[in-house]
Amino acid sequence: MRVLLEAHRLARTQNLGGIDSYWRQLIPRLLKAKGADYTLLTAFLNPRHLATLESYRRHGTSMRHWWMTPEWLNALNRCGLSMDGFMGEQDILHLPEARRVGRTQARVVVTAHDLMFLHRPQFLKAEWVEQLHQATHELAQRATFWICVSDFTRDELVRHYGVPRGRTRTIYHGVDASFRAASQNEGAIQTTRSKLKVSDAPYFLFVGSVEPKKNLPTLLEAYGAACHSAHPPEANLVIAGRAGWGVQEIDGIVARFPKMRDRLRFLGFVDQSDLAPLLAGARAMVLPSRYEGFGMPVLESMAAGTPVLTTTCASLPEIAGGAAKLFDPDDSDALRELLLKTDGDKKLRDELRDRGFKRAQPYTWELCAEQTLAAYGECLQLDR
Repeated sequence: MRVLLEAHRLARTQNLGGIDSYWRQLIPRLLKAKGADYTLLTAFLNPRHLATLESYRRHGTSMRHWWMTPEWLNALNRCGLSMDGFMGEQDILHLPEARRVGRTQARVVVTAHDLMFLHRPQFLKAEWVEQLHQATHELAQRATFWICVSDFTRDELVRHYGVPRGRTRTIYHGVDASFRAASQNEGAIQTTRSKLKVSDAPYFLFVGSVEPKKNLPTLLEAYGAACHSAHPPEANLVIAGRAGWGVQEIDGIVARFPKMRDRLRFLGFVDQSDLAPLLAGARAMVLPSRYEGFGMPVLESMAAGTPVLTTTCASLPEIAGGAAKLFDPDDSDALRELLLKTDGDKKLRDELRDRGFKRAQPYTWELCAEQTLAAYGECLQLDR
């Protein structure tokens, strides 16, 4: 079985997102799992990026590199050129997300992360919405198999694009072992707090890009109101994530709750090596998202032994699996009460910590790779 993995993302060094993280975790495990002959297809102009791919070569994978940007390669594909000239002979082409792709004799496998562009287009840039819709519509007719990151996303894909359920499979993400290890490493927690200049006070933690779908304003409203209550929380609020777009509202909210200002810490982008101990040291992780196809911070927090507060939206109840406290993303009053309750109730935190730790145990990237390899086998058994 010859499998080509589109690997431009492996060479990126900035503006990394959830799909980048998924692909960078999955591919090394696939290569170690064997079971197929893998080729990585890359396209970039900077020769320094070649060094970042060296570790993949050591696992015996082949490389097909083209000295052009990924955008140029994609544009050539859309002009009707056959992908096979760039790919070589392959049985399967696995795309890490839905995007338009040129003609190929290989069977196409696509990972579907979410359909936010269909239900919440206001949370994306307009040009992305059109591109994602066109690509998903086209691939619904062309792709042989879809890997979906949650049952929620799988159901959405089948319902809205008519993809036969027999050509889909839910494969959950894994959790890196560093998150489980961080829960037992107090020294690393303290070192990370010192490095990131997080005070010794307890803290609630928000993890994610500061963008509309993450719904940070509701969390700030709730926390600000809690700070102005008769019995304010002991825990501060730490925001870990790069600034995206639509952040103008935040300054106005902070100005309305002056007692919150000195208790709020914006860290910006946090390196992956610091994220696990930062999570492990939190009193609770709060993810107020209005839409998630999966919601990695939920499982990562649980693996790190951190209580989770998240919403009733999209895939989040599925991923939380009864091990988190859920709230309506539009109800800042309910979230305020939940923050105060969680802050003051150690028994509740211990219960959430235990339930979450058990919930996260089965989820590994090795299992994700094993199931992905099995999906390739299923794909080859299907008619095109």
